[in-house]
Amino acid sequence: MTSRLTIVLPLKGRHLFTLRFLWHANKARLPYRFVIADGQVDPELAKILENSSKIFPELDIEYIRYPDDVDFQHYYTKMADALSRVRTPYVKIADNDDFLAQLGLECCMDFLDRHPDYVCCSGGIGGFSVHARRHDVLARVVGPFNKLAYCYAPRDRSIDLGSPSTMERVLAGARNTWNFYAVFRTSAFVLMWQELRELAPTSFVLKERFLAMRALTLGKGRSIAGIFSYWRQYWTSLQLHWASSESAMRKDFVYYLLRNRFTEDFANVLDRITRPIAERDGGDPAAIAERLRRPLEDWLRGVIRLDFGTFAALRRRLRTHAPWFVEWLKTRRRLAVVFERRWILTKLRGDGATPEYVRKFEGELAQIEEVLTGREFKEFLGPYVTKLQSSR
Repeated sequence: MTSRLTIVLPLKGRHLFTLRFLWHANKARLPYRFVIADGQVDPELAKILENSSKIFPELDIEYIRYPDDVDFQHYYTKMADALSRVRTPYVKIADNDDFLAQLGLECCMDFLDRHPDYVCCSGGIGGFSVHARRHDVLARVVGPFNKLAYCYAPRDRSIDLGSPSTMERVLAGARNTWNFYAVFRTSAFVLMWQELRELAPTSFVLKERFLAMRALTLGKGRSIAGIFSYWRQYWTSLQLHWASSESAMRKDFVYYLLRNRFTEDFANVLDRITRPIAERDGGDPAAIAERLRRPLEDWLRGVIRLDFGTFAALRRRLRTHAPWFVEWLKTRRRLAVVFERRWILTKLRGDGATPEYVRKFEGELAQIEEVLTGREFKEFLGPYVTKLQSSR
């Protein structure tokens, strides 16, 4: 069967998570093409991925080695090249510490098939964490569910950005967070990442705002209620593995202000968004840019509070002086997870999920749980742990 969807999997470390991601996809027999873009090549992992047809026989994998992701420009170049290799009508980015949900992905593609004026579609993005024992070499890679969230982030909620006005779509969706992990029409997504490579913003948060807004200048977008298309794991963020100005944001506002080009990047991004809005809707580009600045001001104030406010300073002190306490907060056993699981099922039904979907969803969640807690995956992982855990 010809694949309709390509999953682009950018890699930078966390090699055991890569094996977990592919193990789950292989067990689920996901009928998609996988383009793995490795920006931190580990020889041992590369051997596995270059022989993926033997280890993961149910998957169609193309593995590409890239120069190390030493900065943003290398990352953007890698992603633009990887996306240029996509030959399916739809494409989606995934992170190696997360899980795909096939039922929701199929619903998203069916929706896009029926609505050619939509450029992207997503199901719900759930969040989870796993309970980890201290000093366990497989901490966070395996373990029982310790947290389940209906929405990974507050703005991952369902919404239909279907206005015929490009400006109204962008204003309504400029701050959405589900867009990055949506299913996209390939031609649009390739264009967006080519432009991102040209702009090369030196902040991940600005990169995400550009992608959210640029998509809505190319077409409509929707996040569908009552289904899940993706599960994201808490406290394993890829940004923790970047040595860049992004990490400088965790130090001090003045330190960051004197070492970044955020205002220049912001002006370039705003110009790239303003021009297509003016072309499609008409109007004065300067007035359009000013209308966009207003919601982005509120967004940026939130970013500054998060990274440089009182609580940010407290987090930095705790990470510096009591890292064991921070780790305990993240991995301690939470009894509330039992109620969170029930709440997810109740919320699904309330959002219109059919009894058949709920039943199949429970099967998908059980399959993820089997990977996290079952013996089979741990036995598979055993021979690779010593070789790969150091760069996990």
